[in-house]
Parts: sequence; structure tokens; C-alpha cells
Amino acid sequence: MLPSHELKPFFGLIQFLCLLLCAVSPLCAQQSKLASDAAIAEKIYLQTDSELYINGQVIWLKLFVVEAATNRPTKLSGVLYAELIDANDNIMDEKLLKIENGAGSSYFELTDQYLPGRYMIRAYTAWNKNFGRAFITRKYIDIYPSKEKDHLTPIQNTIVSEETQGNYLLSAEFLPLQIDSLHSKKLDVFINLDEDTDSLRIKSQDGQIYPFQYPVAAAHHLATLGMRTANGRFYSKTIALRPTLPEVDFYPESGHLVHGIMSKVVFRATDIKGNGLKIKGAIADSDGNFICDITNNHLGLGTFMLRPDSSKTYHASINIASDSVETYTFKLPNVKSSGNILNVSTFKNQIRLAAYSFPATQDSIYIQVSSRGINYYMLKGPTNNGQMAALIAADHLPTGVISFTLLDAEKRPLSQRLFFNKAGEDDLSIQVKTDSAAYHPRSKVALSVQISDTTGNPIPAQIAISVVNKRLNGALQEKSANIQSSFLLSSDFDGGIKQPGYYLDPQQPARLQELDMLMMTKNSAYRYGIIEHQLTIPPEPSLKVAGTVSSTFSKKKKKEGIDLTLMTFGEKTSFLKQQTDSLGRFNFNLPDNYGQHINVLLQTANANGKKRNYTVQLNRNVAPAISFDQKEAITTLDSVKHLLVKKQQEKNTVDEAFRLTGDYMDLEEVTVEDYLLTPQRQKVMDRFGKPDDVIDGEEIEAKEQKWSYGLYSVLLFNYPEKVRIERVGGGGGYLWAKVNNSEMTLVVVDGIPVMNFNYDLIPNIPPSEVKSVELIEYANDFSRLFMEVYPQASPLEAPMTGNVIAIYTYAGKGVFSVDQPDGILKTSVPVFSPKRDFEAPDYSQLTPQERLKPDLRTLIHWDPTLKTNVEGKAQIHFYNADSPGEMLIIIEAITEDGKTGYQEFTYQVRE
Repeated sequence: MLPSHELKPFFGLIQFLCLLLCAVSPLCAQQSKLASDAAIAEKIYLQTDSELYINGQVIWLKLFVVEAATNRPTKLSGVLYAELIDANDNIMDEKLLKIENGAGSSYFELTDQYLPGRYMIRAYTAWNKNFGRAFITRKYIDIYPSKEKDHLTPIQNTIVSEETQGNYLLSAEFLPLQIDSLHSKKLDVFINLDEDTDSLRIKSQDGQIYPFQYPVAAAHHLATLGMRTANGRFYSKTIALRPTLPEVDFYPESGHLVHGIMSKVVFRATDIKGNGLKIKGAIADSDGNFICDITNNHLGLGTFMLRPDSSKTYHASINIASDSVETYTFKLPNVKSSGNILNVSTFKNQIRLAAYSFPATQDSIYIQVSSRGINYYMLKGPTNNGQMAALIAADHLPTGVISFTLLDAEKRPLSQRLFFNKAGEDDLSIQVKTDSAAYHPRSKVALSVQISDTTGNPIPAQIAISVVNKRLNGALQEKSANIQSSFLLSSDFDGGIKQPGYYLDPQQPARLQELDMLMMTKNSAYRYGIIEHQLTIPPEPSLKVAGTVSSTFSKKKKKEGIDLTLMTFGEKTSFLKQQTDSLGRFNFNLPDNYGQHINVLLQTANANGKKRNYTVQLNRNVAPAISFDQKEAITTLDSVKHLLVKKQQEKNTVDEAFRLTGDYMDLEEVTVEDYLLTPQRQKVMDRFGKPDDVIDGEEIEAKEQKWSYGLYSVLLFNYPEKVRIERVGGGGGYLWAKVNNSEMTLVVVDGIPVMNFNYDLIPNIPPSEVKSVELIEYANDFSRLFMEVYPQASPLEAPMTGNVIAIYTYAGKGVFSVDQPDGILKTSVPVFSPKRDFEAPDYSQLTPQERLKPDLRTLIHWDPTLKTNVEGKAQIHFYNADSPGEMLIIIEAITEDGKTGYQEFTYQVRE
């Protein structure tokens, strides 16, 4: 039986966390510490080695996971999910990462299956899923073809032309063969214009290019074009119909304009992708009276003062800085005839709060001060002629986003003002030294790092180091998030912040004024609102097998006291025992294993120890709903990106040339030997064609191990080059065999097609019962077989091509003739993804041919999980590439108590 503390609901953990959080605020005894239950969530900093890639490259990932309230490395989660997702919401690859002391690393390998375009990487823990999409970290990257000539995309030559005033024509070319080489005849396409969707079928003159035209109105800003081929392949692309059209939004301080109260108003001008747009213009009222001129910075932010009148409306007339001809008009928010305003400003090291009301009242009001979901102060005071003022020392509050909420006498919220406090006590000092100020190509660099706190005391830390070519990567790095801008700023807002690193540059303190403008635009995206989340998903400190046991005849009738024995067969074989609790639950913690999946055998028995068949349901990770921002799918290639892509394509060309001259492979022809043509085999061959490969049953049985749990387990470990085994289905799921190509695979046993709802019976066929397993690639008559297996499907869903796995048993009567063991669940569970070290040359040990190969790396070094010693020191060595110029060293650090640091350092590589 499990110890009782392992069976209690995990809500006790939440209570414990809340007690710990009391230590961060001086008011634990006076009021509730949690301003938001999101304070007990986890925040994830996801960084990649670049913002853009070409096919064939590796995306290197580093991740730090911290407690939301304190920024301390998490103690909750030891498992993290990372996914690479395309613009059509398809998960292209996924990784399961081990998190140690809040840090982990992984990679995605970009094969040729990735079409050029915009992709999203997202990361989350099981615990984070309790708090909704706001705490699922997302980052967007671009993928380009590996060769410059490979410029064809499935949807290309998109052009918007004006036919008549206010009416436009959208033209495009669809190339379905780029995603489906077997497509023919007409093509189903659709177009989504903002909220309107239309679908139609188009044809081609040459069978390759399908021309498309569609009228659009000036009111439409975005269009998403999509196509579905005859074999069900899907692709879409989003374009901006009027990419220069500005969007201007206005943000009065603390949320609204109130009659007669002088207010600060921030505005933000952006293009269709949300990037800052430089404008100039003027504010006027509804009577045509001029109020003031306005202008903004390169991030689109600007501000002005306004004493509004509720009997009037206000508008802005603006011109884009690059186009002084066309004028656009935008309306300001309506003015409230009564209400409250909270103004925040700074004076030296003091934060000044001023509350105003109209009409003037004499009531007491409160100002609640919180940060990252934790209450710090509750200020109370009477108003004098509708006004109240207070001062707070900046160093009495943490560094980061502070929420000031104005409350009435009954403590009901009236308005909110967000403010970024730069106290500085959470900063780390990072000293970087190289053994030389300048180097030659391919020379060795010795790099030393010293981490200390603000008082100069050495401090141990986890650090991540990357070294890049500054000319090619530096501009992208300036715009990218870093560990400080992420945990102190952008992670507090759903959707993050554009160019967060710009605002927190320690060399540019004046940018704090721009940061204050940004804070006034982010109220609606603030993560720490008063929301009661449903905390139903426990944290995952380690790999585990968990689930419930219920009656054979009723899944609702949970079984208590069932004996469970679990065996795992991975790098570390384990043998565990447990009993179900009063709710039929079990929870086995597994040792660390790396790969894709490990095989497990779960045996159930009743209280007398007799093996019994019960219904066992395993808990599986359910991926959160995917939300790909289609504005992100609008890709543009500026000059900086173009140069980097070109250099990476050049490197790929060189690498490929050296592979062709240095590597030779003998291709063996695969043949199928003659074998006895039984009536069953003849029937299968007549219908589906001759097998491309035959695996003899005696060979399969000879490879069976004591721990093997059926036919598919033997195929999984012994024939990966011929057939791959994947897990599908909910609950416990089951294994599905596929031939190693991109087409769908179905199974026939003894010539009898297996219905889709019986596929869970195939994996457990005993190897001793199998005469042969035969693989038929691109089988004949596949669409009709599909309709037999999926009788409820529409004929339009039936693939034209696919594979067949033909299994022959000694019984010869199909899948139902095979005996299944009692009380045994044989399955596989995901484990940590394999680790991979960054691949860099060692120029002290190279072959003559390797020395001749040009080294065109733009990423010189990557070390995402380095630790300093107790003196805060670390040392690394690496070799430069061939490219001369300035190299940029990027160092990010975090300590056990949540202090963070970011530092850049440069050195020269000379010819």
C-alpha cells in the first residue's frame, strides 16, 4: 500500500506554497497574501540560439523554469514539454525535457519535411496547464529552404492590386505538388478574410500551378489562403492585404478618461504585425478645437496630457512618418462623466501615488500594492477634495512589474495602474574575461566567468553561454528576450512584449520612461488578475505511470486495494509494487530514462493475489489547445535576416559538398525471397500487391525476450528500419504499426481487414502465433480498404495511396483467434528525449580533409546548462570559425534565490 501522504490530494502542496509566500511581504498578518492564485504558477524562459533557420539545421533550446512569485528555480516540476508547431496548428515535433534545479535543454532537428514559413515553439509543465494559455510560453521562429534556389512554396506570388477605388483583387498561385506529389485534378481552396470564410474548387492548366483570384474590400486587413489536396494534405498562408495600414490605440492612465481630471494618455501605433510604427499627428475635439501635437518613438509609443470634457469626443489625425500624403483618423475612448484616476510617478527613489475622483468625494479609499500575484501593502487614507497622495520607497518593493489598484471604501476595485520598479537588488554582476582581446580564425578561446551579487560577493549560479557572429546575429539578439527581461518583465503578460530587452538595457536608463509608457498599455494582458483557476492537474516532479483501475464492466466503478505490479524495460529496468487507493488511483514514479518511449508491463490482481482483468486507464499528457497568432505567420525578410539566411545557405552548400566527396554508401537491393503461396497470401497479393519485405515468424519468435509483451514489442526493438511503432489513442492508448514512409498504414490479419476499433488487439499477438509479417508499400485498392476499416468515414476522406501490413498466424482465422493473457496491460510510456551535445570542431584533432573544409559557423559556441562553483566562477574553451570580425558572447545567469543577470561581451577575430 502506498504511504498515506502519497495518496492525499495535491492541494496540500498549494497551502504549503502559500505559507512560504508569506515571507516575501511585510503584511502577512494583516491581509491575504495572494492577490492572484497565479502567484503559485511557474514561469518559463525559453531561449533559442537564433530567430531563423534553414532546413538541415538544429534549433538549440535552453529553458529555465521558476516560481512565478519569487523567480526562484522551481522545486515543483521536473518534467517539461516543448513542441515545434507550424502555422496550420500541426505539432511537427515534441520533446520531453528533464528539469534539474529549474533548468533544462534540448533541440529540434529540421529535416526537409519542414516547409519554409513561420513556426511556433511552445513550452509548458503539467502544473502550468492549470493556469490557462497565459502561462504557456511561446516563441516564433522562421525556417527558410536550405538552398537559395529552393524558393518555391505551396502558395506563392500573392499580389493585391486595386481594381477600382476601394475594391481590390487578390491573386495567388497554389502549388499542391509541393505538399502532395500524387495530387491531380481539381483543388479545394479556401480564403478567410478577417471573420469571413469562403471555399471553392479551382483547376490547373498544366497540372502544377493553380491560379487563383478573389475580390477583396478595403475594409479587410488580413487574408488566410488554404488548400486541401485530393489525398488530404493541408497547407495555409496568411498575408497582409494592406501592410502599411496603421493601427493606433489609446490608453488613458489607470484605464479611462474622467471629466475634468488632467490625465496622461499613452498611444501606440503599430503595423499589421504589431510592430511599432513611427507617426506624427494632432489631437482635436469634436468641435474642431486643436488640443496638441503628437509624435512617438520607433516602438510606436507616445504620450500627451488631456483634461477631457464629457460633453465632447476626441480624435487623432495622423500620418505615417514615411508617408505624409494619406491621413488617418482614430477616435479616443469616450469620456466618463464621473470616476477615479490613479496617477503614478517617481521622484528620486520614491514612488508617488496620487488618486483623483470626480465628483470630489471625502470617502476613505485604499490602494493595494502587489507584484507577481503577491500583496505587499494596503494603503488607506481619506480623500481631501477628491484627492489623496502617498509615497512608497522604491527599494521596499521588488524589481519588476508592480500593480497599484485603487479600491473604494468597500474595497471594490476602481482602477489599476501598472508600473515597473527598478530596485536593482535582484541583479547579478557578471564579469567576463577572455585570454586575449583578439584571435585568429580557428584559434582557441579560453573564457572565464565570475558571478557576484550587488555587494560584490561571489555567488554560485546556473549560467547559459552562447557565442555568435555579431555582424550576422547581433541585431536579432538586441530585439530578443533575455533571462532578465523575461522573468522581470515580459513573463508577467499574456503574449509577452515586443523587444523586451530594449527596455531593460542597463546602459540606457532613460528607457525606463518608455517602459512606463509600455506599462500603461498592458492592463488587459496582465497575468495576475483575481482569477480562481481550477487546480486539477498535479505537478510532475519526475517521470511516472499513473492512472486508475475500475471494474471490467464499468469504468465508473473504481476499484480500491487492487495489487499492481509494474515492470519497465528501458535503460533502467524497474520492478515496482503498489495498491490502488480508495478512488482506484495509482502513481508509480519512474527512474530517469532517455529515448522516445519505454515499454512497461502492468499486472493487476485481486486481494487474494489472483490475476484478474480490470479496466486500467493511464493518465496521458493532453496537449493544450494550440493558438497560433496568424499575424505572426506574415513573414518579412529584412536585410539583416537576408544576410544571415544567405550565410547559412552557403554553409549548407559547403557541408553537402564535403559529405558527397567524403562519404560513400553501398545501396543493397531489397528482395523478397520466394515463399509458399498459401490461399490467404494469394488472396492478399491479388488485392494489394506483392510484399516489399517479409519478416519470418520464426525469426520474430527467436528475437522475443522474457520481458517482451507481444508482436509489436519485438518489431519495435528489432526492425526499426522496416516498421515504426507509435502510440495512439486516449487513456492507456495502444500501439500502431506503420511502414517507414509518409503514407497511412492499415493491417490485415490472415487476409481479414482489422476494423479500426479492434486495432488495440494487434500489438499483443504472441510472437509464437505468428507465421510472418509482410510489408506492402503503396498497396493497390487502398482507398476501398480504408472504407472497410472506417465504415463511417466519408469517401472524400479516403486516401488514394497507403501501405498494408499483412500478418499471418498459425490459427489462420484473423485477430480474434489469438489468446490474450489475463490481468496484463502491455504498453509504452514517453520518457525524456535523448540529449545531444552541441557539435563544434576541435582544431587540435582534425584529419587533413577536415582541415580543408571551410568553417562557416554563425553559432560559435552553445552551452545552456553550465554551473559556477562556490566562488561563482566557471571556465570554458571553444574554437573560432573562419569568419573574421566581432564575436558576441551572451551570458545569462540565475541563482537559487531568484537573482538574475545578463551580460554581453565582445572580442575580435582577425585575419
